[in-house]
Amino acid sequence: MKINKQRTIALGTLGVLSTAVLGGAQFSPVQADADTYKKAAIGAGAVTAYGLIKGKGKVATIGGIATAGTYLKYRSDKKKEARREAKRIQFYKNRYGRNWRNYYKPGV
Repeated sequence: MKINKQRTIALGTLGVLSTAVLGGAQFSPVQADADTYKKAAIGAGAVTAYGLIKGKGKVATIGGIATAGTYLKYRSDKKKEARREAKRIQFYKNRYGRNWRNYYKPGV
């Protein structure tokens, strides 16, 4: 089997993208917040754009799939974070009443 440069680049790109998408499952929620997945989606989008500009269909397809997967994960994590923050605010409102803003520290 003859190994050529394009096949090596395609396999390398596939390896990096699959690591980015599948490796996200190994992060605990403390390590990977929505911002991490946003950055991964932007990177995968750049790979997709590269594939489209250079006319490499496989790279563009793999990049598009990775972009879609990481973006969906970003969106779901963003919703989870918003719900978690709303619960925190509600806890302070219930506990301290009208003075809840004196006790609430965002991002802590």
